[in-house]
Amino acid sequence: MDLVPKNTSPSQEANPEELWLGLKSGDKHAFEQLYRQYVRVLFQLGRSITGDAEFTEDCIQELFIDLWRYRENIKPTDNVRLYLFRSLSNKINKAKKKASKGLEAQRQTAYDYPQRLESVESTIVNAQREEVLQKKLASSLKELPIRQNEVIQYLFFENLSYEATAKLMGINLRSVYTLAWKALSSLKKSILTITIFLILVFQL
Repeated sequence: MDLVPKNTSPSQEANPEELWLGLKSGDKHAFEQLYRQYVRVLFQLGRSITGDAEFTEDCIQELFIDLWRYRENIKPTDNVRLYLFRSLSNKINKAKKKASKGLEAQRQTAYDYPQRLESVESTIVNAQREEVLQKKLASSLKELPIRQNEVIQYLFFENLSYEATAKLMGINLRSVYTLAWKALSSLKKSILTITIFLILVFQL
C-alpha cells in the first residue's frame, strides 16, 4: 500500500490552521489537503518509533479516519503539526498495548537511521565496521522502552525542543529530561560495548 502521495511539494502547502478550521467545518478539500501535507512526515515519525512501515500506515489511516469522523469535536490548535504528532504517538501507543506479544515480536524490524551516528563514526575506519556499528546501535535503540525511544526520536531525529517534546508526549519537562538521560545512558553503554567489540574483531 502506498500511503504517501508522490506529487506533494512545498509550494502546494496551504495554511495549516486554515485547513484545520476547514476540517472542523466539514470541508472535504481541506481534509484532503491536511492529509497530503502531513502524511509523509507522520509516516517518517511513526516508522522511526515502531520500526514497522505497515503498522505505521495503519495507525495513520486510523488517525485521519477519526479526525474526519469526530471533526466537529476536535479542538482548535495553533500548531497543527504538533497536534498530529501527539495524536499519532497516542494512536501508536494504544495500538501497541492492544497487540499480543506474538504480533509484537513479528513487528520488530530493523530501524533505518542513515547518517545519524556522527558521534561514533570517528571510530569507524571502513564501511564494514560502520555497518556493524549501525546495526548494533539500531538494535540498542529498539531495546529502549517505548517512551525513551520516543524522546530520542523527537529530540534528535525530529529536532524538537525539550518543551515541544514534553507537550507532544503529554508529560512535564522534568520527565522529558529524565527519559532522555536514561535513554542516552543506555546508549552510551551500548556504544562502549560496540567499540570494544570492534577492537576485538577488527583489531583497531
